[in-house]
Amino acid sequence: MDNKPRILAIIPARAGSKGIPGKNLRLLAGKPLLCYTIESALASREVDTILLSTDSIHAIDIAKSYPGIEVPFVRPDELALDNTPTIEVVKHAINYYLLNKCTFDYVCILQPTTPFRQEGLIDKTIRTIIKTKADSLTTVRRVPPKYNPHWTFKMDSGRIYVSTGDKHIITRRQDLPEVWYRDGQVYIATIEQIKKDALLGGKMVGFENENGPDINIDTIEDWELAEQILANG
Repeated sequence: MDNKPRILAIIPARAGSKGIPGKNLRLLAGKPLLCYTIESALASREVDTILLSTDSIHAIDIAKSYPGIEVPFVRPDELALDNTPTIEVVKHAINYYLLNKCTFDYVCILQPTTPFRQEGLIDKTIRTIIKTKADSLTTVRRVPPKYNPHWTFKMDSGRIYVSTGDKHIITRRQDLPEVWYRDGQVYIATIEQIKKDALLGGKMVGFENENGPDINIDTIEDWELAEQILANG
């Protein structure tokens, strides 16, 4: 009997976008942005099912050109708003499969806005969350010292306060504790964690992802940087 955990990958790609209109379908180096993430997902050996959750008919047409991508529904309008939490999109997809007698152990969220995932990254993160028996995982990168929270401040009426709440800053760079930020390339959670209405929570694991470009496309400046990266090979 095969006891391998079942993995559902969800690519959330709504039609609207505030920063860059039609961002997910816009051509990046001659290819829709969405396609970079679709192709990364299809290259995974650990993922069992890949679902595109979208309200865009154009995105559905693109997905249909890739064997192995499922688009069994059009995402409801109320789940395709600017302020729709990703967790609600994930729960909607999981409930669809539950109604159709299909269950999974983990869900992997792959955002189209991070097109530069390195080969093998998705599978490495999946194997990591299974091995560590964590409830959730996200890819992370080290925060540069100048942005370390011990060297950043809150400001109130001209007065500044160390972001961490400490009375004094750490003066030497060598004494700064290492901290990480999520880079958005991969999120994974157990189905039980999703039931708690949080994508990240419980026992959380960070997968250090220092390889490849670090870009999450939200603004036109991000887009131009992505174009430059691809142009430079």
